[in-house]
Amino acid sequence: MHEIGLVDDIISKIKKTSEVKGINILIGELEHVSADHFEFHFRERTKGTALQNVKLSFKKVEARFRCKDCSTEFSPEEGLNGCPDCKSKLSDVIQGAGISIESVEYGKIL
Repeated sequence: MHEIGLVDDIISKIKKTSEVKGINILIGELEHVSADHFEFHFRERTKGTALQNVKLSFKKVEARFRCKDCSTEFSPEEGLNGCPDCKSKLSDVIQGAGISIESVEYGKIL
């Protein structure tokens, strides 16, 4: 149920205006959250507010890693056995984790 906390965080960042028309949300590939599940919780949490009719758009962000030893960047598939260049098992996630607001569209909500 961590979706509720994520939804509340998104709502708190944008609810200062009643003229939000749409929200473009990025969902990292490594997150265990579907767009449908996120939207369900968003709709439940915004009932009766200025955000209840906001259009939500979602974009999945592919995961990418960077080897801590040789700095090679790679996808999860490329790194199944470690870094594709040096075989190191140590890497950092450089994209594809987390949920964030990409942009907010403003205008009157009809």
